[in-house]
Amino acid sequence: MPLELVNGHNMYYQWNECRGESKEVLLLIHGLALDSSCWKRFSELLVMDFSVVQYDIRGHGQSRYGYEEGPITWEVLCEDIERLITRLGLSNIHIIAFGYGTHLAVKYARAYPDHVKALTLMSLPYMSKNNAHSHLARHVFPHMKQTMEAGHPHFLHQYKELLKGYTTLGPENTDLRHYFNVLLSYPAGHFSNIVELTSNSTLLLELADVSCPVLLLTGELNMTSTTSFLNASSFLLQNSTHITVPNASFLLFLEQPELVTEWVRLFATRISVDHFSRKESQQFIQMVFQPEEQIESRRVPILDIHLLNKFSVEIDSIPIEFGWNQRHAKRLLTYIAFHPVTTREILCEELFPHLAQDKAKANLKVCLHHLTKLLRHPNGSVNGLLFQHGTVSIQYKIKCDLADYVAVVRQAYLEKDPKIRYELCKQLPTFLPESILVDNYDDWAVSLRNEIDAQLSHLSEWMENLSL
Repeated sequence: MPLELVNGHNMYYQWNECRGESKEVLLLIHGLALDSSCWKRFSELLVMDFSVVQYDIRGHGQSRYGYEEGPITWEVLCEDIERLITRLGLSNIHIIAFGYGTHLAVKYARAYPDHVKALTLMSLPYMSKNNAHSHLARHVFPHMKQTMEAGHPHFLHQYKELLKGYTTLGPENTDLRHYFNVLLSYPAGHFSNIVELTSNSTLLLELADVSCPVLLLTGELNMTSTTSFLNASSFLLQNSTHITVPNASFLLFLEQPELVTEWVRLFATRISVDHFSRKESQQFIQMVFQPEEQIESRRVPILDIHLLNKFSVEIDSIPIEFGWNQRHAKRLLTYIAFHPVTTREILCEELFPHLAQDKAKANLKVCLHHLTKLLRHPNGSVNGLLFQHGTVSIQYKIKCDLADYVAVVRQAYLEKDPKIRYELCKQLPTFLPESILVDNYDDWAVSLRNEIDAQLSHLSEWMENLSL
């Protein structure tokens, strides 16, 4: 489809007519720094049962041609969608969004509730300072971009281990290479603006205001979104379905396109008709389940870190009891629990801020080698810690009681609905437990304690006023 003037700018979109008899229409919203070409096989499968509209968001893909760089707002992006579906004569559509495109989908559904029949949100992202998403965007992807621009045809191979929590696809996969070619070719200035826009978005709070049915899809191996974030998402939605897609991570529409398409079809069918075939859904669910040995063969080991009360560490329920009081192992692991992907430079700044750079790097090298030995899987050859190209990352799925606790406090503090806030507050103590990071005086830990302490005090005062 050629570029057309929509809402004052050139927009590229495609209309793909359903090959069957369905009159349902799906609108696909791609993620941050991507474009509609990344849908690939997924879009082709959807057309078998739906008419599909896919477009390039303002400033992305072919919608970037002739676009004058300037501030992009959520209001403008929502208006772009509204003008597009009006141009196409549509009024009641299903929206499927991926990654940071879910921000836009939710905001549009709130602004134009009468025009959205249902939402399917894939891989809800969570961008906060120094979390896995932030580190990938700020520290790993720039190295990948340099390698790609240097002309290496297999530029993904050296980052294979770092991307395991991001995708199950191998570096030789053509769809994955295309995905990263698009992502890493996005202009740096535009990228910074979009990161800032999504970082300041209140996605969880806005989800609570969505009135239409919502399908949440997440990959079972996705290590870039915290479990507490996904749980909070489900808690906030009154009319939602949460499906975990097996053998998939963050890029589940590329990793398991047939399976994701089938869930979308079942969900849309359930929304669009008065009755729904339970037999059909049960047959499909049985097909999804796989023998335990197949599930076990691809399972990511679990690193369980207890920080709220007594410090303890387990790998797949096997305690790792000794060595934590040496080589700053406890401090280093605590930082990694909140920042699963980081860099050597950041670790030097956090652990050894008063040392000269060379001395700090030398100390960190010794500490990392010691922690690597502690995190080696007790029953196998799996290395729990990986450092490559200046980046340090954890290879296990992390469970951390303190991280979950902090997530609940923050969610309660930000929550506007008094009923939801009250239920969240009931899970929390009145005051910050004295045991939290009590022996950790790193700047980031002190800052975290002060932040949570202030938020708890605010919530405690709110609860007292509520009872008066």
